[in-house]
Amino acid sequence: GELAVAANAPPASPPRRTLAPAPFRAAASALTAAMASHAGALPTWEEMWSRGLGKREQFDVGEPSKTLVGVLARSKFAEGPGKVAFVPGCGRAYDALALVEHGFDTVVAMDLAPSACDAAKAELKEIGAAAAEKVQVECGDFFEHSGTYDFIWDCTFLCALDISVRERWAAKHAELLAKGGRLVTCVFPICAKEGGPPYAMTVQLVRDLLEPLGFSAIDVRDPVPEDERHIPGGVVPGQATLPGTAVIVWAAPGSE
Repeated sequence: GELAVAANAPPASPPRRTLAPAPFRAAASALTAAMASHAGALPTWEEMWSRGLGKREQFDVGEPSKTLVGVLARSKFAEGPGKVAFVPGCGRAYDALALVEHGFDTVVAMDLAPSACDAAKAELKEIGAAAAEKVQVECGDFFEHSGTYDFIWDCTFLCALDISVRERWAAKHAELLAKGGRLVTCVFPICAKEGGPPYAMTVQLVRDLLEPLGFSAIDVRDPVPEDERHIPGGVVPGQATLPGTAVIVWAAPGSE
């Protein structure tokens, strides 16, 4: 944060995968080396996490994104049994837990950074609630991932990727999302800045990536209401200029 399931009938008990041995530093070093040669990722994230990134520091929100909370309050995305969700670039998996509480039977929370996966597992263990057991933390590469999901939450993930893989990002979402499923993209940070990561985002940029593949925007909030803005832990409202946030709910290609 992976399941190979039929597009319209995900099983109640999806198969588990073998996870990378993230707690071991040798494995972390190997994956960090792999990041350096991967156009879609940077070693920056593992470096930050491995230095002991705390809650509400830098990009860590410290709780579920207010943007996701707003989306889930407006619509029910987990009607019926066996619904499966996916959160790429999950960090401490706050959002994954919120999706379980929304009603998903399984949420796969993936991160490329081994130390982020360790932090997610520690967070879930600390919470200790039954809902936490429905979150599967997986250390791996989004672009190598396989599975079929009813719901995907993409928040501060696209903005963290090298611009050279944006079309691959869109194609991978089309591959992973079940027919009739929903992809929700948190468009953040919306601001005037050069370079990255994080790279500046716009609604039009995301539209230009997803619409050619057949995704249909069924709900666009640009901007989101003030109380639904995505607020990274490193930003103190009132003391710093907070980038804008938009959110788009997408119907999967081929959905009616």
